[in-house]
Amino acid sequence: MLNIRIVQPMVKESGCGVTDHSGVLLQSLRANDVSVERYSVPNRQSSRDVPIVPGDVWILQVSIYGFDRKGVPLWLPAFVRKAKRRGLRLIVYFHELWVLVAPRMSTAFWLAPLQRAICEQLVELADYAFFNTDFTHAWGVKMIGDRAIYSPTFSNVGEPGNVNAWHERGNTAVVFGSPKARREVYDAMTPILAEQLASGGIERVIDIGAQGEWLDNVAEALKPHAFEMAGPLAAEDVSTKLRQAKWGLFNTPWGQASKSGVFAAYATHGVAPVSIFDDAGAYPVPTRYPLADQHFVRRESFRAGPRGLDALSEAVGERVFAGHVRSSQLVGKILELTS
Repeated sequence: MLNIRIVQPMVKESGCGVTDHSGVLLQSLRANDVSVERYSVPNRQSSRDVPIVPGDVWILQVSIYGFDRKGVPLWLPAFVRKAKRRGLRLIVYFHELWVLVAPRMSTAFWLAPLQRAICEQLVELADYAFFNTDFTHAWGVKMIGDRAIYSPTFSNVGEPGNVNAWHERGNTAVVFGSPKARREVYDAMTPILAEQLASGGIERVIDIGAQGEWLDNVAEALKPHAFEMAGPLAAEDVSTKLRQAKWGLFNTPWGQASKSGVFAAYATHGVAPVSIFDDAGAYPVPTRYPLADQHFVRRESFRAGPRGLDALSEAVGERVFAGHVRSSQLVGKILELTS
């Protein structure tokens, strides 16, 4: 019988990207009659609680800042190497590699080479490794060839197989995510949202997530137009809102968007993602996914007239809905590799 152990940093009750990702994997693998357990391993001491059983499969969820507050878990490769010697198989899912963008005099900048060395050791230990961005996957292929697999982050608020047709949706824009992410969206996009609301291109903005006094300022800036503060919602309620919307605004840089759960939520609900950026910044520009005005709408494109914006956004929404990786595809690949 196949036994899988998901090994990750601290399992957070309040949820986080890695915790949610592992939670979906756990449920999906068990639904396929696989024996799966999850282990919270935020430090070397807690690693002793993970059973090392020959023949087992480990899925190592790598977010190096989760294993060490400075992103340098020097103990992690040794721990994994010891387990491999005992005869288990290893799948690594890289949620991130080393720090790519940091101020030159910062600790993160100077520790990046050590972070890279740790990532190199982990990928070399892997039987297979999954990567969620163009850049990281290209690095993985360079390191381990076809054992490196591209798999963008999947949605953790539902992945409906069928969604409303574009003409059945309201002219609604959604802003979803953490307070920090949403504040960045509004800082960049409130004037443009106000323009589109005034022109009739958009008829409503819905904010989903934890509220604060800062949100009242956004509502004031968008008056007299419709602005709904939905607050935190259960996953199924977020899914319902997204099925009825046309646009979803996100703040993740282009080169990192495929690792964003918010981007994935929009994509798998047929919502056209809208970036707050008009360039990729300091991050690598994706070469296949996501591409500007193909898999997301650029900020400047979002300023188009109602008819042009609607046509572009419909095509984008259809494209990302059809192309974004679902959790079932990742689970299917894991089962294929471990059978």
